[in-house]
Amino acid sequence: MATHLSWTGYFLAVGAAVAIYYVIIGIRYYRQDIRALLNSKSWFWDRPEKPPPITKPQASQQEETAEPVDVKKQPWQSEALFAKVEELSSQLRNSIREAYQKGYEKRDLIFLIQMSIKDFSAVKGTPFREAINNVITSESAKYGFINLSAVELEELWKEV
Repeated sequence: MATHLSWTGYFLAVGAAVAIYYVIIGIRYYRQDIRALLNSKSWFWDRPEKPPPITKPQASQQEETAEPVDVKKQPWQSEALFAKVEELSSQLRNSIREAYQKGYEKRDLIFLIQMSIKDFSAVKGTPFREAINNVITSESAKYGFINLSAVELEELWKEV
């Protein structure tokens, strides 16, 4: 073992090797970036100082007591529509269970689901449509019953 080397000498040698390695990597892969930095006309110490931060004026007492402004909600974000979606999903669960118990065929199941959806036409153009499709798919899979394809799920939403 080399006992004549101290830890200080070891760390200096490793540090020098790492520095040389990164200089070589920098020159090899970042040559254009380094040139652009060296050729730029604005050096760090030549840049003007940043303007002072803009402070907001002090709010008056009347503004602090004002009621918050309502954020405009999308039509599909109402609680009434969400309640309709919940009702539709429970109705679909019951319909699919009933269709399974009575041994409905695929076309009869599709017609039954279309009739249920027709009563809830407000859900048709909302993002909840995908959630309803998921309910139909999961309930059908739960009973090992008729599996509907994506095309058939799309046809469910057409007018009866």
